[in-house]
Amino acid sequence: MTSDEPPTALMAIAISVAPARQGQRLSSRMIESFKENARNAGLRSVIAPVRPTSKERYPLIPIERYVEWRRAYGGHFDPWIRIHEHIGGEILACAPESMTLRAPTADWEEWTEMRFPEDGDYVFPGGLAPLVVRDGVGVHVEPNVWVLHRVVD
Repeated sequence: MTSDEPPTALMAIAISVAPARQGQRLSSRMIESFKENARNAGLRSVIAPVRPTSKERYPLIPIERYVEWRRAYGGHFDPWIRIHEHIGGEILACAPESMTLRAPTADWEEWTEMRFPEDGDYVFPGGLAPLVVRDGVGVHVEPNVWVLHRVVD
């Protein structure tokens, strides 16, 4: 894809914090760093495809419904989306088919330490949506949520 238009946004493709460092506000600082880099580059925004951290506990709920869940005080139900919103991010859109992982059932059995003895839909650890097994192949379609951080008004 090409364009004669200048870039307007920085993509925050991945932010990962080691378990030993979690709880130290590093994720917020990383997002703020993305925003500062975008601002310094003259860009208007940062866009982050977010993998909601608690969605794996609710793999049967479509991402379009999950993204609407709020706590009683109004903050987002999901901690990772909540952090984004807390520092000014806005939910831009859901991507129900963000990434598709397709592999032989034997590979899925090794990765998940589960057995998939017949065709069907399976919930597996860490999956944000069910694993669909058909004819010896497992397909997992991973959803995510796109969050917009404006860096200039």
